[in-house]
Amino acid sequence: MSATLSNNVPTEELERIYASMTGKPNDGMRLKNSAYNTDYIFPGSPWRPSSFPTPNEVRTEAESMSSQILSDWRKLQKIVELHHEVISKRWMKKTRTRQKETLLRAWPNMSPGHRPDWEALRQERTGRMVISEISANPEAYMWPYINLEDLSSKSLLIFIESRGRNPPSAFARSDVKAMHLASVAHTVKEPCLLDEHALYLDGDTVETYGKLVPFAEDPEAKELMYTSRQFTPGEGLRAFELQQRIYPFLIKVCELILHDMVEAATLYDTPTKDEKSKVIPEMAKLEISSNVPPAPTEGGFLPTLHQIAAEAPYRLPASLDFHRIREVIAGKRSASDDHVWALREDPGYFGETVTDWGEHRNDRLLDYFGNPHPTGPHTMDFWERVVRNIIHDAYSNFMTWDLLLRLVDRLIVLQAKYKDQIAYEKRLPKEYLIELLKFRQILQVSCETPIFKLRNIQSSPPLREYFYRDPQTPGTVMMSIQPKNPKDPHFHKPWGLLLFMWEPAQRNLLGLANIVDAFEHLMQDPKEKKNMSPYMLDVFSDLSVFTRCLHEVDNYQPWGASLDEEELKYKREVEAIAFELKYQIEYTDQMDHVLRTPEILTPFAMPDQKRFFYPVNKRRTKQTTEAMMQAELNLDIFWRKYDANWKANARKTHEASMGDHISAYKGKQLTRTAPWVEPVKEGKKDDHADDDDADFKQAEDKTTTKKKVPERKHKIKTKGVAHPTDDTLSAPTNTSKTQETSQEPTSKYELNTRGLKVINALFYVPNQNDPPGEIIWGDFLQVMATAGFAIQKLYGSIWQFSPSSDKVSPQRSIQFHEPHPGVKIPFIHARRMGRRLMRAYGWNGGMFEGS
Repeated sequence: MSATLSNNVPTEELERIYASMTGKPNDGMRLKNSAYNTDYIFPGSPWRPSSFPTPNEVRTEAESMSSQILSDWRKLQKIVELHHEVISKRWMKKTRTRQKETLLRAWPNMSPGHRPDWEALRQERTGRMVISEISANPEAYMWPYINLEDLSSKSLLIFIESRGRNPPSAFARSDVKAMHLASVAHTVKEPCLLDEHALYLDGDTVETYGKLVPFAEDPEAKELMYTSRQFTPGEGLRAFELQQRIYPFLIKVCELILHDMVEAATLYDTPTKDEKSKVIPEMAKLEISSNVPPAPTEGGFLPTLHQIAAEAPYRLPASLDFHRIREVIAGKRSASDDHVWALREDPGYFGETVTDWGEHRNDRLLDYFGNPHPTGPHTMDFWERVVRNIIHDAYSNFMTWDLLLRLVDRLIVLQAKYKDQIAYEKRLPKEYLIELLKFRQILQVSCETPIFKLRNIQSSPPLREYFYRDPQTPGTVMMSIQPKNPKDPHFHKPWGLLLFMWEPAQRNLLGLANIVDAFEHLMQDPKEKKNMSPYMLDVFSDLSVFTRCLHEVDNYQPWGASLDEEELKYKREVEAIAFELKYQIEYTDQMDHVLRTPEILTPFAMPDQKRFFYPVNKRRTKQTTEAMMQAELNLDIFWRKYDANWKANARKTHEASMGDHISAYKGKQLTRTAPWVEPVKEGKKDDHADDDDADFKQAEDKTTTKKKVPERKHKIKTKGVAHPTDDTLSAPTNTSKTQETSQEPTSKYELNTRGLKVINALFYVPNQNDPPGEIIWGDFLQVMATAGFAIQKLYGSIWQFSPSSDKVSPQRSIQFHEPHPGVKIPFIHARRMGRRLMRAYGWNGGMFEGS
């Protein structure tokens, strides 16, 4: 079936209509989320409006549809007010099969899976976006959130509650935005077109919800429509069309759940309440940014970001909460700062990072004939690129998160400053708007880095065997990667999404946040997730945070839809953010030279010949201690040479080049392993105890005691360990020289046996015994909850831990990556996590005891 064409309207007339709408000729102006989007409404386009109704026709249709929608809403409102507890209890008692049966009775032929519009596009278009055919399954595109997979859960209850307790006008804009894919892919009938009018969708009466306003009668109507604070007639009628199916569906579901009341004709008469049932919260009123429930008061688990995204279409659209955004960005900034520090301090971490990055480059792939890339892993050029990218990425990533944190802090201040001026019917205050646009622009630019990294997914260890590289053309750097078997179903779903993500035009059309959400949903399938290496999950985690923040801004109702136009208007002011990016730009310029001039440094960073062999997971002996000291020396040599090269090229120190992006580790000393001390027999005084205190650079348990002889006896290390480093985070000792920690902890936490096992690994005191083994990720989560953190899984492999109790000090968030593909944390990684917890919160093993 072909798309509707309006051949009865001459091209000249369409030109006139376009000019009257925009005040200018057709010059490619973009009006996103509008029926007047010139991507598909312009002279000569095959996607013409479905009709050109008169004002009276639009007014009559709007009044009729509005009347029916509001009538249905009041029925649903009455049902929710009288019976929401019983509906909740009965629905959750049903099996998933019975839930699906009920849904199909209320909406026959309901789409089976999550985001049926994506699946329909994948099947119908096979990657082609421009095609003049309406989908054979328009319901999948118009109501993508009406599907069995998502609604056979508590999402249906959220849907019923939110729609029943709030007027249809609260959802009109989000209902239209939900069918974004249908609009840009032209898979459903185009909206009608009536120029010189706006359709107001306000309030809860027929007079206000669906009021047609001519521009001639109200000059403000034109601005309200173009800034998406009101609707074009085509958009408004489309919103009515969508809601005409939603409310009868929800009423029918309620009637099926409360079938006995329908039969007794008491559905709208008598409130019901099962005294034995718990009171069900009004879930639709849990308003938070991205609809995230508030954090528990004493630690606990929050819904995952994937769950929140899946439930968002059913909730009342939330306001923009910069405090919630700040928590996530602050966690990412802290993690990036820790990453930079670990690269300089921990030889094992540095070596693993170099190896891991080397495993995720497409020039590692063999070509069709089995030949390596001319500058592949067998060459020094390959490893120079690896090391350069690692260092550049580490520092630029820290500076990016630092800048984003700075911007969101400004927005929090300005949002409070203009709180009385930020109103739905008004434009945003200029100062606040410009900072919002700067924040948005940095997020957009930042997305490009992880998207570029994901292009190396073909070379990652789990997928490398499925791809080959076309033979390299001499004198070029471009590579062409091909699947060995393009028909392999192994790739159909993830590959389609990645191709959308990598192609800028399709990415902009489909919406990056939509693609990321779809990819994360796919990763819920263990069979799909196993194809992602930990490195790629880490990259995806960064992208997900950028896109989620961007999604929050772009869905800032009602102003989000007009931010592109506002950015053009304030282009010069927004571009001023470049001055705060100058350190990233300067850093990029220097990275091209610093590994070569004046001294070639790559050989000093190569993880070969056990250069960074760091056996912290082995029992302490003279041999392991000396190996650790040698690895630390090798790492220090590389960084000393790097810093010298940097100063020779930049004419200033590396730290000075960071400008006002200040690391939390500025001025701190690296922790280094002290020389081996032979074991001292029991009872003999340890002549080196004072030296221990002098060399100990990280905070241990600061518990003091008046019994100095037993304490000195504890410090003797009778099993022969080296001078203590921050490996000994949990040793109860009275140190006189320790590195500053955030705050001296005073609380004691009671843990069960499994929790103490976690603590023993996080804050292990090295000795001649074997170190602890792996710990279970779930046990670590329980320890963090006990300590007073609200825990939430973001996208990819990253988890956010936000203080929800006064017991945690300072009150700042931290992030960790869950193990993949297994569920256990290796001891080496647990040790690094313990270091980060000590530095962030002053934790040590002495703070925890058995319950």
